[in-house]
Amino acid sequence: MLDSTDVEILKHLQRDGRASFSEIAESMDLATSTVAGRVQKLEENRIITGYRPVIDYEEIGFSLTAMIAIRAEADKIVETAEELQENERVISFFEVTGETDMIVISRFIDREDMNAFLKQLQTTEGIKSTETNVILTTPKLEDNMDLEGLV
Repeated sequence: MLDSTDVEILKHLQRDGRASFSEIAESMDLATSTVAGRVQKLEENRIITGYRPVIDYEEIGFSLTAMIAIRAEADKIVETAEELQENERVISFFEVTGETDMIVISRFIDREDMNAFLKQLQTTEGIKSTETNVILTTPKLEDNMDLEGLV
């Protein structure tokens, strides 16, 4: 279970994933070894699952982002989900409730790139249909949940 110290460390890492243990320790009036030990436990308990750069994909040529809703054949959902999760073009994957079974987020260089991917999806065994929504704006895409109420 998290305590207030763990939550405070997580908040620091949310703001700056590259903050050093000594920087965090100094701002919290803790020993660097305490912060290091706490972070190690958070990693071991899979609360912290990794550290990644935030990349502006448009700056490197991926001008289109799409959210693709997928309806799958009932007896092929597990296999289809596994195949989609392994596809390198799928940057986010969710199994969902409602009219569709899965949501995929993918990025594309241009319309032709997106069209080729969609044609590949539509011929994938187990996929009955897809509905694609091109994302026009991204007013918020960040991990900044308020962690205050956890302890």
